[in-house]
Amino acid sequence: MTVIKLTTQAYCKMLLHAAKYPHCAVNGLLVAENQKRKDGQPVLCVDCVPLFHGTLALAPMMEIALTLIDTWCKENKYVIAGYYQANERIKETRPNQFAEKVAARIAENFSEAALIMVDNSNISMGCYDPAISVFEHHDNKWKCRDASIDCCEDWSEAQKIMSALLEDRSYDSLIDFDNHLDDLRNDWTNPEINKSILHLC
Repeated sequence: MTVIKLTTQAYCKMLLHAAKYPHCAVNGLLVAENQKRKDGQPVLCVDCVPLFHGTLALAPMMEIALTLIDTWCKENKYVIAGYYQANERIKETRPNQFAEKVAARIAENFSEAALIMVDNSNISMGCYDPAISVFEHHDNKWKCRDASIDCCEDWSEAQKIMSALLEDRSYDSLIDFDNHLDDLRNDWTNPEINKSILHLC
């Protein structure tokens, strides 16, 4: 079984997306470097692409986003490796049918794909525990991975940087695909946030 791990950048951007829209459901994609791995080597998700906030189940918008992001991934030697979602209700941390459907579509092209659910109730300035649950595809079902398996490449770094980003309100400058569709000048790759994370590392 392949384990998915997140870089600090992927983890932080995912949580910043949820923090920017605490009143909405949000979703996005996780990307990994497109390379051969040795047996047992984890899939490392190096970045995430925030997609939508509010209404997530608009098929035409999702198709446009997936096509554009897939092209960007190929140009940058990445592969779409997972899907994340934060539900609108704070205590709702299980994937819904839409999340499972999108993740299953990703798994058709990347067999080790993961479905990550953001736990809004765990997003806090202290960032004491990982605010995510990782689901893996087994026997045609999405099953929650054992919480004792580290989800981050470096949890102490992710924790420290996420806390600093929340304190600086960096989520205000996060751009998701919805924002990009409102104004094409908005860059959904979020180079400014990437720079901030790198500076804090």
